[in-house]
Amino acid sequence: MARNDYYNYLKSHSVDTGKIEGYEYFIVPAPIEDALNGYVVFPKKPVRESDYNGILTYVPVHGGITLCEHCKEGSIYGFDTLHCDSESFPRTDKEWIKSEIKVMIDGILKAKEVELKYLKCTTNKGKAKYCQMVQDIKPETEHNFGVMINLLSGQL
Repeated sequence: MARNDYYNYLKSHSVDTGKIEGYEYFIVPAPIEDALNGYVVFPKKPVRESDYNGILTYVPVHGGITLCEHCKEGSIYGFDTLHCDSESFPRTDKEWIKSEIKVMIDGILKAKEVELKYLKCTTNKGKAKYCQMVQDIKPETEHNFGVMINLLSGQL
């Protein structure tokens, strides 16, 4: 699918759409299981990263951010509910998906706020402080796969 088509795909496949904190969101069925995925559109790219690595790895949405697409409508970020532990969550409940979209929005906004300081850090200990600030948006969240890889590889 061409990058500019992703927004239209979300729009046409959405089972719920609206605005949360002024940002357009979409809830779309997962393509292979009975589950829903959440997406948000930022009119302008909120961080320097071109995808969902770096400071965005630490956004505490369910399973972490798993999609980033840039198109004329803005930057689209999304998460899915097809992880090994996802079945223990209410992944077909639109209200739960919306609450996770709100966590994703808040996490991205916090990442935007601290990203320059994070990028200037020369030590993992320094970076960890800013990563924790992003994760503290939802402190009870289990680490997502990206966070676990960074911890295991010594990047944090």
